[in-house]
Amino acid sequence: MRTQKPRFKVEIYHDVVPYLAGISLKEIFLDDEQLIHAWKVATQWTLDTFQGRLPPRTPTAAPNSYGHLICLGAPLQYSDQAEPNIRPVTNSLEEGIRLLTEAQGMDFTACPIFRQYARTSARVREVFPESPVFSGLGVEGPITSAALYLGDTFYIEAIENPERVRHFLQLMTDSIVSCRRQINAFCGLPEVDPQGTGLADDLASMLPPHLWDNLVVPFWRQYFGGGTSGPRHFLHCEAMVPAQLKFLKPAGVTFYQPSVSPKLTLEDMRTLDIPFDWLLYAFHITGMTDDEIAAWVDKAVQAGADNIRTQFGEYTVREGKIDCIQAFLDVKERYTRQ
Repeated sequence: MRTQKPRFKVEIYHDVVPYLAGISLKEIFLDDEQLIHAWKVATQWTLDTFQGRLPPRTPTAAPNSYGHLICLGAPLQYSDQAEPNIRPVTNSLEEGIRLLTEAQGMDFTACPIFRQYARTSARVREVFPESPVFSGLGVEGPITSAALYLGDTFYIEAIENPERVRHFLQLMTDSIVSCRRQINAFCGLPEVDPQGTGLADDLASMLPPHLWDNLVVPFWRQYFGGGTSGPRHFLHCEAMVPAQLKFLKPAGVTFYQPSVSPKLTLEDMRTLDIPFDWLLYAFHITGMTDDEIAAWVDKAVQAGADNIRTQFGEYTVREGKIDCIQAFLDVKERYTRQ
């Protein structure tokens, strides 16, 4: 049961940054000066538009959550108006096991993509001193990493050859933890976070519930155990179904963010007995009236949501729907005053 007021948040999606500056999404990944120009424009736009009600997003290098996998050899692809993407490294489970075994002990900070992001982060920090020492380049969770590394082969082998998949997942999780620790050390932080750590693992939801005890829970626990000595174990996993929720506590999750999980309801979340986040999707809020937004927030509060948030990006700005975000902030301020 929640004992304090819910926290409210409006997230500014990074695709609005190049849009406001009149450049392509690809340019903020490949051109540091264009990135900096875009952040200047977006920062001023946020200040002008929200007049202090919403702080500007902290400037960073352009976000790419595939950094760990790129270091492991996943080919990276850029598109003018879409997120960067990667292709599988191999479609053979045994080849994947061999490659990850050979990659044990690798220095992720020596990889070209890491050095690129280190340079960009330093350049952004020269202009925006509040920016992090290192930013933008991230890691995916064990199941998502495994599925991206092997492609569809992962899901086939998970059913037909689960014990070898367990070995592969153990190697993959060790590699993810090592990468996270090296990033922390590069930033001058403890390699093992003494407070807690976060995990993003959307593609775990594609595994049926009967496989979770064997192929999800052990590797989430391995990840949390390797990443932190503290009690906070945050999970972001989209598209989950109610039958998968019972595995969160055994996996060590202490806070759950379902984000875009249309098969989960607030009633499902009430039974979870874990603090949770509830998202008003960016593609829903833009079609809602002020009263509908207020009613949605009220329902989330009554259900005990600990975090209540919404998002906006290029679409919301392009379609002139910022008034919907202002309406969400109105409701936030009503609850803040109570």
